Amino acid sequence: MHHVPNDKRALRSADLIWEGLEGCLEEKELGRVRIADISERSHVSRATFYRLFDSVEDVLAYRCDRVFEAVASEAGSIPSSAQLFLFFIERWLEERALLRAIAENNMTGLIYDAHMRNKDLVRRVYVKDVRVTDVEADYLVSILTSILPAAIRVWYEHGQRESPEEVYRIGRKCAGLIAIALNE
Repeated sequence: MHHVPNDKRALRSADLIWEGLEGCLEEKELGRVRIADISERSHVSRATFYRLFDSVEDVLAYRCDRVFEAVASEAGSIPSSAQLFLFFIERWLEERALLRAIAENNMTGLIYDAHMRNKDLVRRVYVKDVRVTDVEADYLVSILTSILPAAIRVWYEHGQRESPEEVYRIGRKCAGLIAIALNE
């Protein structure tokens, strides 16, 4: 896991490391990227890399957390949960290098984990108008959170053809179809 303290210098170094990894991913697959490659491209020492991250995969997890934080910081200005979900999709689909590395390496769980580390926010936004027990709310948050990584995986497998609006529409339709499919 990454252990980036919340101070300006460490965050800047971590962001430079992400940018270095992102540049490396333009040239080679994730499995072929070495920490030395990232250090060279980011101009951040290996010692700093290891102070902030344990592995290359941790850099991906860090970036997922940063994307979630950026979207969450704007959540209050978005009037409806439907628009917020679309906004999440739009923002995530902008992260082409990250999503390619995640999808090609079967790591969409990193997106799920980033959202679940912030499950209180997800719960406040999506469960506020629903009458459910605390246990049901936990399940609902987990299921809602799993929709985005699953949709991103399919979107990537489809060649990234669908627009964010289409991904949202399809996801919303599928959510309704789940109730029908499970109806006995």
